[in-house]
Amino acid sequence: MRKSTQQTVTKQRASARQTREQPEPIAVNSGRDRVPSTEAVVPRSTKILAVIVLVLIGLRLDLPLGITVGYLAAAALIPLWLPTLGRYRGALTLVLIGFVAVGSGIWLSVLAKPTHVIAMSELAGNSIGLVGLLCSFGFVLWTRSVLPDSWVALWFGLGLLGSVTTDNARFFDNPWRFGFSFALTVVILAIAHILDRRWFDLLAVLGLTALSMLTDARSSFAILLLTLILLAWQMRPTSRFRYLRIRSGAGVVVALGVLAVVVYNLGQAAIVAGLFGEATRARTIDQLNTAGSLILGGRPELAATASLMAHQPYGFGAGTLLNPTDLLAAKTGMASISYDPDNGYVENYMFGGNIELHSVLGDLWARFGIPGVLLAVVILFLVLRGVGAAVAANRASGILLFLVVNTVWVFFFGPLYTATRLLILVLALTLIPKGPDLPNPVRRRVGALFPFGKSLKTGARD
Repeated sequence: MRKSTQQTVTKQRASARQTREQPEPIAVNSGRDRVPSTEAVVPRSTKILAVIVLVLIGLRLDLPLGITVGYLAAAALIPLWLPTLGRYRGALTLVLIGFVAVGSGIWLSVLAKPTHVIAMSELAGNSIGLVGLLCSFGFVLWTRSVLPDSWVALWFGLGLLGSVTTDNARFFDNPWRFGFSFALTVVILAIAHILDRRWFDLLAVLGLTALSMLTDARSSFAILLLTLILLAWQMRPTSRFRYLRIRSGAGVVVALGVLAVVVYNLGQAAIVAGLFGEATRARTIDQLNTAGSLILGGRPELAATASLMAHQPYGFGAGTLLNPTDLLAAKTGMASISYDPDNGYVENYMFGGNIELHSVLGDLWARFGIPGVLLAVVILFLVLRGVGAAVAANRASGILLFLVVNTVWVFFFGPLYTATRLLILVLALTLIPKGPDLPNPVRRRVGALFPFGKSLKTGARD
């Protein structure tokens, strides 16, 4: 009996030893690691809904009072995307500040009524426009849990491409610069990101940079050149150039600022040397002679914005129109840089039935006051934090870099209306997912490694 028991124990020990010695099964890469792991549980109808609304938001089919079909769809789907805000750093804060800004814009208009004309259509349009931006951002952020980030950008870009029209009087003079430039760049770089080949990404940006140079698109050229440099820098052999590695997002942002200054000066020198053609050279020299700076000469609205901020620091309101005293303050600021404000542009475009300061920061301040400035600062902070983490980890794609550099440009030099769809897309793609319940230092490190397309809760990855 004892011998039988010993034999049984010996067999059990041998079986256990054999089990421990068996090699671990090898995971086979199916080539689908860039597709969200949630794909198997996401219904096809949900994906179709995501694609349709992405295209609609990109198309911007206008309805009365600043409403668009895409805004309506995003607002109707609030119960779907609202829980997503809690899963990304800064998303809920951004939306809350945005709605406070909407209330501030209405309140400022009420306060200004005794001394200013209030345009109710402007009040409704600007307020609804900001609400639509916030709702659309929330929806596009949700689509990251349904589709890979690259496909989110592609479908949104196709909507942008479908919205290109020939209504602009200068379209036929330069279709690329005044029509297809932004939309087609988003589509091409989204496709490059889908293909997941750095060299294709680089070639695509290089070709678009050359095209912008040949079509007199100075700002697009500068944006794409900066994107090209950042892409090329990420492709360096890290083992040989460790001393060039920037490990923090803040360091990346500082380096980006320095690089932007370098690109600006090199671009200005190239234009003055005639590399962009004689017409571009003549226009640039004229702006330099007028304002002493290519930026101020090309964007005199900055001088008007600075003068109006000094004149009325708390802003005007979403529906408020400038009175003669305000208009004089704006013109005085523009005249201080040797710009002639009595040329019809100021009265007809900038302040003809609205307030248009030709910058996201200026427009948000004028229409929504201090909360509008706070919203602009939060937008810029979130975008720069996201791209900083991505570049520090050498994971920033061409489409991400292009959108971020474009955002920094329009923050100071682009009107809010035309920048709205850019802001929706770039915010949705750059926000960093919150990490799991880990200690703070560990969470920060994990978040820095997965800034673009990785959901640490759902496991979705682009």
